Amino acid sequence: MSGLIDFVNRNFIDGIINDTSYNHFDMVAYVIILFIGVFAILKLLNKLQIKVDEEFVIATIPYIFMGSVFRVIEDAGLLKPPVKYFFITPLIYFLIFAICFGTLLITRYLEKVKKIRNYIRAYATAGVVLSLAGVAIIVYYNPSNWNPGILVYSLVPAIALTEIVKRVSPAVRMTYLRSRMYSFVIFSFMLDSFTTYIGVDLLGYTNKHPFSSLLASIFGTGAVLIPLSLILVLLIIFLLEKDSYRDKKQDEKYMMALTLIVLGFSMGARNLLAILFGV
Repeated sequence: MSGLIDFVNRNFIDGIINDTSYNHFDMVAYVIILFIGVFAILKLLNKLQIKVDEEFVIATIPYIFMGSVFRVIEDAGLLKPPVKYFFITPLIYFLIFAICFGTLLITRYLEKVKKIRNYIRAYATAGVVLSLAGVAIIVYYNPSNWNPGILVYSLVPAIALTEIVKRVSPAVRMTYLRSRMYSFVIFSFMLDSFTTYIGVDLLGYTNKHPFSSLLASIFGTGAVLIPLSLILVLLIIFLLEKDSYRDKKQDEKYMMALTLIVLGFSMGARNLLAILFGV
């Protein structure tokens, strides 16, 4: 029993308390938790008769960004134990879900009692407001050490690559890549790749993710993550479309796309904000 406790402390608890890099054990465990959570949430949404479609996915993106903002607030040292632990993976997943799902239920109730016209729009707006409030906190407590160049060096190429994929998609019979949802999935992975490359290779930041660190060490540069991420995300999207067309499971497709955005955009936005504000 003591060996198991030591294993859990060494591979999970210490990482949360000390906010250190992920290891292979906690990384795999967190991904498993994420996917189990996604399908559990899908079942719950279906039971509540909340439609899971592209509009729902787009409306949830502000909450993913909010999670990145909250993570950077913790990175900036603005929180103290034990509060800070709730802003570190995996506890931050539960925190953001509680805020996100709670807001969704409140806005849906307000629509039912005719206080608002469209709960999805109100849900998305609330996420934007909360995200901006978090950014305001970072700006207020960390007014110096800004690096606005990161906005150009990472956002511009990520957007450009996404646009290129959209334009060539009809030629490879993948027109669905032009949808808002899939475009943002691609952009999310590109943003993560570019910000990781810029942060680690050019600015001296530490990559906390073992798999991408391994690839960068093998090829001698984090730039390899850019083409590999693009190939990977296009392959996953292709499989999603193929499976959803065959099984007609559209809600599962949308939830998987949302999961991809969580995996890509949460890390990319965190990298972007951390470098932008010099955290």
